[in-house]
Amino acid sequence: MFVRNFYLCVNILIMKSIVIYPDNPKQFSVIEAFLEEMKIRFKSQEDIMISEEIKQSVLEGIKDAEEGRIISSEEVRKKAEALCSK
Repeated sequence: MFVRNFYLCVNILIMKSIVIYPDNPKQFSVIEAFLEEMKIRFKSQEDIMISEEIKQSVLEGIKDAEEGRIISSEEVRKKAEALCSK
């Protein structure tokens, strides 16, 4: 999924922002060209999206660590050496 945010700022006493989420690179290009043409200052930012599968894997790892199901880096190194020597 393509995600890039725009942050628009208004120079008055209270700064307001608009965050725009284009669905694809073409939408991004059109919005960017419009803002440049109108001489509106903007800042673009790329966001990294991860799959639900990876997210769940990370959350499971955090839960394992919180519950004490961890091994030392030395133990990991020994297991890696054993696997690589086969």
